[in-house]
Amino acid sequence: MALPKFMIADDPVTDPDNEYIFHTEKPRFFAKRVEEDEEVAYIDIVEEIDNVEEYFHGEPEKKQQLLDELEDWYYAYLEWLEDEEDEED
Repeated sequence: MALPKFMIADDPVTDPDNEYIFHTEKPRFFAKRVEEDEEVAYIDIVEEIDNVEEYFHGEPEKKQQLLDELEDWYYAYLEWLEDEEDEED
């Protein structure tokens, strides 16, 4: 069985306020939604398993493309959660 490309990871005991996205393919890393203030939020890598910069060999546009894909996936996930909650009501 192959793992999905992105997975949600959380730690409700030691870090209950954060939800992480695990990128399971190379370059493997954990990312999360970072909120600078009420208007500015973005997805950023917070822990690398593989060296992300080295993997993309100085091509920052490829790294950004992956982060954009991850962000699209994450917001689709949040929409799915809302739909699930609505169905339960």
